Amino acid sequence: MKHLKCLQLPETMPIGVDVWLLEFDFDSKQLAVDWALLSAEEKARALRFRQLRDRVRFIATRAALRRLLAECVMAPPQTLRIVTNSFGKPYLPAHSGIEFNVSHADNFALIALSTHGEVGVDIEQCHRDVANLEAHVLSSVERAWRIWSSKNFIELWVVKESVLKALGCGISEYLPAITVLPNHDGSYRITHDQTEWAEVNAWSISAPIHYAAALALTHKSQSLAKRQPFLS
Repeated sequence: MKHLKCLQLPETMPIGVDVWLLEFDFDSKQLAVDWALLSAEEKARALRFRQLRDRVRFIATRAALRRLLAECVMAPPQTLRIVTNSFGKPYLPAHSGIEFNVSHADNFALIALSTHGEVGVDIEQCHRDVANLEAHVLSSVERAWRIWSSKNFIELWVVKESVLKALGCGISEYLPAITVLPNHDGSYRITHDQTEWAEVNAWSISAPIHYAAALALTHKSQSLAKRQPFLS
């Protein structure tokens, strides 16, 4: 697929997870082909976007996701039934062993697929205005340790969003419930005080210049075997 590439992920990330970077071409004639792959509900959702660029992002991302999932389950992409949970996280009800998540920001999107556990991914532009967000995002531990500041706040943001997406929870109300402590290998120690939540691991992943990205997985025993692509 044009403008879609599989990213090299950290060696400490378990096998069974892959992430693709999609670069949008807002003048592409591919959009009509992508549109044909969407369900009626997805088409209706796309038409609700008032801005053309937002509509293009949604159509191109969902079509790319469908193509990738179709390769996994060996079915035509337009036949896949994708539904969402109460927090808006999509999943395949007919294929419970395959988890996925998407995120987009401006010119790029990330698509993560996992057979290892629930996955969440987030990408953001680094020049976002973060003024006055600390009070709504930082946990009490993070405030006490003073690890995060305006200089690296977007790094913290993408990790927390990816964690909450992996858990399938709402974003804004739970950001302060999560504590993110950096390790020295591109991964993060994640703690939280919600007893009903699963354990989560998170990593920084490569992103285009002026962007930051992270991926999170619900905890399973991790194999450090040499990573292989999720799809051949």
